[in-house]
Amino acid sequence: METRRSFNAKLLGSLMAYGLIESLYGRNLFGQQVKPIIDQWMLELNNLSQDLKQHKLKDVDFQAKLEELYRKVSLPDLVQCIDLDKMTASLKYPDKGAASLGLDLNKVEGLPPANKLAFGKQIFACQKDRSIVPHGHDNMCTGFIVLRGEWQGRHYDRIEDNADHYLIRPTIDRTFKPGECSTVSDHKDNVHWFKAGTDGAFVFNIHVMGYNPENKHTVARVYVDPEGERVAGGLIKARKVTSKECHEKYG
Repeated sequence: METRRSFNAKLLGSLMAYGLIESLYGRNLFGQQVKPIIDQWMLELNNLSQDLKQHKLKDVDFQAKLEELYRKVSLPDLVQCIDLDKMTASLKYPDKGAASLGLDLNKVEGLPPANKLAFGKQIFACQKDRSIVPHGHDNMCTGFIVLRGEWQGRHYDRIEDNADHYLIRPTIDRTFKPGECSTVSDHKDNVHWFKAGTDGAFVFNIHVMGYNPENKHTVARVYVDPEGERVAGGLIKARKVTSKECHEKYG
């Protein structure tokens, strides 16, 4: 039989990788004896993100470490402890694109105030056939893990950045199921597009901004059309578009 200690260790491993710990704080589902463990993990996540921003860690290495953390998740344990339906019972989905839900980590001891955190975080939610529309990032590392539902996920490497378009190369095109994850940086899988295959599909996202001094562009999303002209070398000429245009076509 599984001991209480081993059960708690497995449970904490699941919860920490999701970044939804503050939801459980709000419901008083954690005892005081485990709170310091959770606080320490959050502090380590912040330190890892800070290492990236201080150039102690390359962005592709950060991606690998984040994906390794996410892959340790035991999703069934998390589902037993968090009623995701209740958390999102009043959620209003947009007609196009994804809903974005903010999270509060102020109750995690040891972390700096929200405006001093090295990472940001949110949950994206979509109904079936709605999308986290195709976009690239400037000077930003992001990573998310599927909480519920299925998504058709596509990634592209940004090969060339021009005034009105990217040249991109497809790298990933597959179904992402609960517990699976993906990451983005300036140097790997920079453009992504995720379309929900089921109603009530959720991903949890963290992002680290302003880490790359070589990228002189403003930290931002860059919306693109990945179904553009095919050119030599298997590349795609992905025209840069507005958020409105992108959501009208792909949202």
